[in-house]
Amino acid sequence: MRKLALGRMIGLLLTVLALSIAVMSGYEAWRYNQTVHRWETARPMETKVDLSEPGAVTVPFDQTCSISHGEGLFLDCDLRDESGQVPEEVLKGLSGSLVITNEAGEELVRRALVNDDNEQRQEPIVYRRLPSGEIMLVNLPTFAAGSYSATITVDQPALALAGHQQTVYARYQLCGLEQLPVALFGFVSFCAGFVTLVIGSFVVPAFRRDGVWKKQAVEEVSAPDTDPAC
Repeated sequence: MRKLALGRMIGLLLTVLALSIAVMSGYEAWRYNQTVHRWETARPMETKVDLSEPGAVTVPFDQTCSISHGEGLFLDCDLRDESGQVPEEVLKGLSGSLVITNEAGEELVRRALVNDDNEQRQEPIVYRRLPSGEIMLVNLPTFAAGSYSATITVDQPALALAGHQQTVYARYQLCGLEQLPVALFGFVSFCAGFVTLVIGSFVVPAFRRDGVWKKQAVEEVSAPDTDPAC
């Protein structure tokens, strides 16, 4: 009676399982890597403004990343210095606020657009910048992903910006740790792929050769003894 090759079948199941883990982990690493790359260029909020005039504007704020170490509200305009940067001087006198609310109208974040008045401050404000020259207006905390509304209110305008095109937008501040899940999924995929290769190199040829049944040894049947006297 033929017997199933249990060891070979278990090896095949382990091979299929390891291959599945390798493929799924590799896909998750690729998918998460694509997501991080989108975060690097995403602008959760973007709008044309005129910071040289008092007023308020409300625009959607589409938060897609909740693991960055922060966010920034940046000003881009056609007024640049010789090095291609938005000069800090253009924000002289600017004051106002940024308020982010959820869909229920509840206030989530409130930040001030600070008036850089050296007569009122002992030290001048140190503005952060992007490599492309845009200047940060507000440093935002990280909050949950979702759909929100952002209201920018200008109480005291920055008169130096009068007559210049201005765009205010939000951008995630990423530090590289956001890629950690990519590395973890990639490591799991590599290990599972190695297991698949090692076990499969033994199991697959055996299945192709012998199938699911154990190879039976040929039993030799002895002929009955004959009496020489007969």
